[in-house]
Amino acid sequence: MPPIRSIWLAMKGVLRSARRIINEKLEPLNLSGAEGDILFLLLTGSNKLQQEQLAEQLDVGKAAVSRAVDSLESKGYVVRERRHDDRRAYSVSLTSKALSAGGKITGIYNELYAQATKGITDDELVHIESLLSRVAQNLQSMGDR
Repeated sequence: MPPIRSIWLAMKGVLRSARRIINEKLEPLNLSGAEGDILFLLLTGSNKLQQEQLAEQLDVGKAAVSRAVDSLESKGYVVRERRHDDRRAYSVSLTSKALSAGGKITGIYNELYAQATKGITDDELVHIESLLSRVAQNLQSMGDR
């Protein structure tokens, strides 16, 4: 069995490389990786999510999501609407500008995913996902103590 240290360093390398590539590819659109992640999530899932849901799904802090949404709003990519059922919460949805750029944005992420999974079978990907989910659960249970 490979030492967990090697696996840990490999995972960190994957994330570091992916962030670098995403930042480079999004730069011509005047978007950061954090902004791109939010737009990609909205473009490929629900077009309207609460900021808290964005933070949870992207596993980033609420303050970081708030800053990225502020920036996206000032650039005209999203609108933020106060929720009727909770006056403290906001929903974020895409504008026509984001929908127009959606093909480029999703293309960038899909190209990254295709490169990352090159030479890896679907069965191997399912296995990797299963193992990493178990590692995540193990670490989450440690935080629940």
